[in-house]
Amino acid sequence: MRNLERRYRALLKVLPAWYRRDREEEMVGIFLAERDDDLDLEHSWPGWGETGAVLGLAVRTHLAAGAAFPSVPAKVVWRGEIVRALGMLGLLLGIYHTTASAVQIFTLFGGPYFADLTWWRLLDLGPLVAFPALLSGRRTLAKVAAAAPALLSVTALVQPGPAALMWTVFQLPSLLTFACLCLGFHREAPVPPARRLLWWGGGAVVLGVVGGIAASEGLLLLALVTVGARVFAFVRGDAVFGRALSWFAGLQLAPLVFMLLVWDQLVASGTVLVVLLALAVVAPVRRRPKAAPQIG
Repeated sequence: MRNLERRYRALLKVLPAWYRRDREEEMVGIFLAERDDDLDLEHSWPGWGETGAVLGLAVRTHLAAGAAFPSVPAKVVWRGEIVRALGMLGLLLGIYHTTASAVQIFTLFGGPYFADLTWWRLLDLGPLVAFPALLSGRRTLAKVAAAAPALLSVTALVQPGPAALMWTVFQLPSLLTFACLCLGFHREAPVPPARRLLWWGGGAVVLGVVGGIAASEGLLLLALVTVGARVFAFVRGDAVFGRALSWFAGLQLAPLVFMLLVWDQLVASGTVLVVLLALAVVAPVRRRPKAAPQIG
């Protein structure tokens, strides 16, 4: 085996074993088809374009949709559906934060802090664009729009000091679910069911209004709704939604605990919600008999 072939095979290890078992030899043959120079075979490396294509294929196969790959194992299908459900929960979380922020800005109109608002706050509206774009199948537009508030969060993280640490903790659910959105909704992924999810989007707007009025208690409201949705998923027998909510509840534990340490007056109710979120993380999921994976 020449060095170039060895490097191609090492690159292909990012693909899942079930996919490499059927396609590795074919792919290596294609990569080496026109590379027969001895110097090239000893000292060359896979090109950037080939590396990018393999990494993109790795995402699509590790988070596969059943219709895209006929031989995909069932556990891989469930993994992909859970990641896509987490990405959708992140979009709903973005709608909640956008609505809550808009309510707070409206209540600050003419107040002492209203002058601090700048044009970049318009980027907070990204989830309101990303949600309908994803439901209509425009994945790239949805990811770009959802990236706007995520970009603001990442920019704030580079600022030193305790404020950056606090911001990191509170933005953790949004950033990780945004990553799930980008990875899960690849080009072979199915379009989410619009009719069902529009109700969830409307619910996120209503919760955002309540959260904007409740201010600091909005995080507690979000945690309570997450626990309620987790119970709903269990009763419904939706294992995908239930497992995604378990991860989502885990992401909310860090900012909630942080908030309890800062605002002592919320210790009583917050401690109860921390316990409920922890139970939501570890609670089993119940799968509806012979049900196909589904989001929401």
